[in-house]
Amino acid sequence: MDYLISRKNYLLLLLVIGLFFINLGTNQVFAPNESFYADAALNMIKTGNYLIPIYNDHIRLAKPPLLYWLIALSFKVFGVSSFSLRLPSALAGAFCVIFTYCFGEKLQKNLGLYGAIATGMALEFVSNARYASPEVLFCFFISSSIYLLYFYLKSSKNIYLFTATISSSLAMLTKGPVGVLIVGFVGFWYIVFDDIKKLKDIKLYIAFLIALIAGSIWYIEVLNSPYKDLLIHKFYVENIKRINDLESDPWYFYIKDTIVSFAPFSLILYLAFLNPKSFKTVKLASVWFFSLFTVFSLIKMKIPTYLIPTYPAMGFIVGINAITKKYFKYMFWTLFSIGLLIYYGIVLFILPSIEPFRPYRQMGEIIKLYKDDKPVYYEGYFIHQLPFYAETDIKPFSKNSRSGTLITQDPCKNPLWKGYVYTDSESRFLVFLKDIEKFKRGDIKGSKFEMFYICHYKSPETGP
Repeated sequence: MDYLISRKNYLLLLLVIGLFFINLGTNQVFAPNESFYADAALNMIKTGNYLIPIYNDHIRLAKPPLLYWLIALSFKVFGVSSFSLRLPSALAGAFCVIFTYCFGEKLQKNLGLYGAIATGMALEFVSNARYASPEVLFCFFISSSIYLLYFYLKSSKNIYLFTATISSSLAMLTKGPVGVLIVGFVGFWYIVFDDIKKLKDIKLYIAFLIALIAGSIWYIEVLNSPYKDLLIHKFYVENIKRINDLESDPWYFYIKDTIVSFAPFSLILYLAFLNPKSFKTVKLASVWFFSLFTVFSLIKMKIPTYLIPTYPAMGFIVGINAITKKYFKYMFWTLFSIGLLIYYGIVLFILPSIEPFRPYRQMGEIIKLYKDDKPVYYEGYFIHQLPFYAETDIKPFSKNSRSGTLITQDPCKNPLWKGYVYTDSESRFLVFLKDIEKFKRGDIKGSKFEMFYICHYKSPETGP
């Protein structure tokens, strides 16, 4: 019987993980973030410079380079494609779901199953596991560090502390010092509520310092490069200024946003507050969730993806309620079934249907065919995907530009290519789908699609 239950669990997990991989390479690169990672990783392979990410001749030091490195490795192994671009994020999502399952099952039977499913099916998690961004990779390293730290606290085995240290330093190489700080913060408050005497364990503080030092290697290398001042500026903006000086969102932002971002199981998460005893049952998950939710709510600048590292904790809170309350269990599997049908409908049918309205690869091939080692310019709206697909830098056009290829919205004689390009954010996916429908009905102006031309440009001063 246990064997059959295990097979059923594995099948359910496979259905969730399949969401990350099926039709992963169907869509061309999305703008802007995927474009940054795609072009910068490709430039690393071309130049051999793996220290400094460069997109379209612009230095990108806002985030450490681990995801760039993994994408470059994926390009080398599997070839350059949108599939290999997203593969590191999809694999990180899969491993995060598997590790969450294994950890939860160690705590209580079926807790891992419920927790892993709720984590892996969260809308923001699925979206980012199918997208070249550091969020799910970061969640994987954060959650793995917390799991391993928990095992160390319960067993005192140094191997767990050692691997937790490595994992948290990799989190720092993914998104910065916050990777180590989150693990230390959650670990500290868990010890306070579980066994405060363990705060005397000097090995915990040594591990924290080692993780910070290991995760700082890339920063130290860049500080010894000509880009020192730029790194210091970006570090300040990304890690300090976001706390209090950038755009301000209301303190309740995440309370509202989680309804959508953690769907379909956000309903059970909020109903769990009617069963407060459940939070005591999963002490680690509760400390993890409340500590980070509180801190991120106090930070002025709020982005939905910031809470992704709390999703495994949310999953366990959902799971313990599904285990202990029958009505939550029925609700869980109903939401699971509906959610899975909707997700697979999107992955199998909707995502492929948008590609005829995204001509970026075709535009890139035209530019490569005709540029003849001459510069490529853009005028007006910048299409972020083109540096990657054209495999060249695309510069702003000016009256002093020498002869080359020009991407413009102004008609030209004998264009090399002309067609409609979407000029709003594709990441607002429902809006994008509505605009595609408007475009198909002939409402061009209302759809935010605009005509673009790829032209030969001859400088009046230099000639052809």
